[in-house]
Amino acid sequence: MRLIATLAGLALLTACSGEAPDEDAPESETAPATDTAPAEEPAAEAGQADEGEDDAAAAGMPAVDIYMTQLSWVGDIPAIGEVANATGRAGYDNQPAFTRDGTGFYFASGDTANTDIWRCSLDCSQRTRITDTPDAGEYSPRPTPSGGIISYLYQPPGGYGGQVWYDDPAGGNARAASEAGPNGYYAFNADMTRLAVFALQEPVALQVFGRFEDTEAVTVAENIGRALYAAPDHDSVYFTLPREDGGFALHETDFGGETSALVFDMPGEAQDYAVFSLPDGRDAFFAVDQGVLMMRTRERPWHSVADLGVHGLDGITRLAVSPDLTHLAIVANEPAGD
Repeated sequence: MRLIATLAGLALLTACSGEAPDEDAPESETAPATDTAPAEEPAAEAGQADEGEDDAAAAGMPAVDIYMTQLSWVGDIPAIGEVANATGRAGYDNQPAFTRDGTGFYFASGDTANTDIWRCSLDCSQRTRITDTPDAGEYSPRPTPSGGIISYLYQPPGGYGGQVWYDDPAGGNARAASEAGPNGYYAFNADMTRLAVFALQEPVALQVFGRFEDTEAVTVAENIGRALYAAPDHDSVYFTLPREDGGFALHETDFGGETSALVFDMPGEAQDYAVFSLPDGRDAFFAVDQGVLMMRTRERPWHSVADLGVHGLDGITRLAVSPDLTHLAIVANEPAGD
């Protein structure tokens, strides 16, 4: 019973809060009957927004928005522009991931524990629902390395955690990419033959396995942090482990799980980060420590970029960088009074 309760609690936090563990796709399962074609929807009216905020609070979900800012570069030194609230909706909007062409982003959104996947233009003037499953949930959307499809975690009605699913970029063609689960987060390798997953078990663990191999998953590490991402070239996986001093350290493993190594310490007590590729091919990282946006490469240590508190951002967690390095998405608390 304790294991079931632990997994259920972890799954609720994973799917809803985002704050804790918070082209050649194979044809498999067809879309659930509740999936519908995507629809453009206007921004919520004031009364609807208040109702959504109440529903989200009742579901134990944080009231967070996705903020957007432009990035400018002098060599590999970034600067941010004005920060705008992109989603601007009372309730839960989290887990942004930019589209492959950088013209918009996918994210998980909802006013109950059963979040759906949406796509927004950079300013959310165009907002499109990708999934519509009132009794189920989808979260952790990401464009796939092979292109032409997106992926996310599908949480069945009454279930916990999720399985990795595919869908068309416009939605309406959902199907399973893997039967493994329950999982909280995931990453594909370059040819999408292997998966790394945040396995919701006791204890939670990073596992890697071949999608088309009848072999057991390899457990790389246990008690990992929530930030799990493929490297930009999808040849390896970045993940975090707690440090003895209360912070986190970034580690890297191959998709076979044969090697795992410490990369560097995260700044302060930060555990969320964004990884992206600089024009010269080097991996670079953003993180936020006490409201300050920090950047580093594997070779160069953490250095300050901007004080995000000056822009009114509070409770910052997740970050995402557009493929062309022109925009940064930031998840933070809704503005006070909203």
